[in-house]
Amino acid sequence: MIGRVAVLALGLAAGAWAAPPPAMLDVAPEAVDRAPLLPADVGWLDRPAPGWKHLQTEHFVLHHDQKIFAAKVARLGEQFYAAISADLPNLRDRAAPARSHIFVFRDPRDWQSVVAGTPGLEPWTASFVRGQVMYLQETGTGVADKMETLAHEMTHLVFNRFLPVRLPLWLNEGLAEYYGEFAYRAAKGMGQSRRDAFRPLRHWTPLADLFAATDYPADPAEVARFYATSKYLVGYLLLKQPRDRWDAFFGRAAAGEPALPALLETYGWADVAAAEQDFARFAR
Repeated sequence: MIGRVAVLALGLAAGAWAAPPPAMLDVAPEAVDRAPLLPADVGWLDRPAPGWKHLQTEHFVLHHDQKIFAAKVARLGEQFYAAISADLPNLRDRAAPARSHIFVFRDPRDWQSVVAGTPGLEPWTASFVRGQVMYLQETGTGVADKMETLAHEMTHLVFNRFLPVRLPLWLNEGLAEYYGEFAYRAAKGMGQSRRDAFRPLRHWTPLADLFAATDYPADPAEVARFYATSKYLVGYLLLKQPRDRWDAFFGRAAAGEPALPALLETYGWADVAAAEQDFARFAR
């Protein structure tokens, strides 16, 4: 049984949060570096509404219409970047020194326009990352909800900067959910219990389906189940298995090896059914 998770299993140790607040600089529209932007991103940047202002940190350029929230995103975004990248010690930021862009949307009508105008997005999309650009909707009932969303999306953004390959969908989303669960609380100096983070999971996506997925389920209820199963599986691998196995598996996946054979071989499972049998004891 694992009790309090004072230091995150992914290496989010206290030192990752000890850096001073990041330097922030307001920049004029004409000074914004557009190099990483796709034409669709430029289209949003050039819209007269919502009246973008621009805030720059070491790794990000934020486009916003209200600085109070944008400054929180900038500060925690840099902290999340530092913590997540610290878990990738053998990899370098391939995008540096270019900055990634974060569009912050506060008006639901603007967000609906983003979703409707972006091919491939589902209506339920709350925020997303495309290449070196994050589209972040200020959603949720409190600061914690909003910053957990930021931590989730920052995981995708950091992976896009550091990893030479795209991880399988379950692993990508599972890690993003894991960071979303723990990173904000770690940044605030708050612990999180395994029991609270991983309450019994009554229904999950069968692991054979999870591993085979290259896109999200069509049914929104199945989408929620897919995300939950991915998070729980990552949690199981990190919290209930030896850390050296995780390091070996993730290293192989990040190097471009097929993830499923690497997973089964590293953890000693004969097949997916054996993996699911062990996972079920954790999830229940």
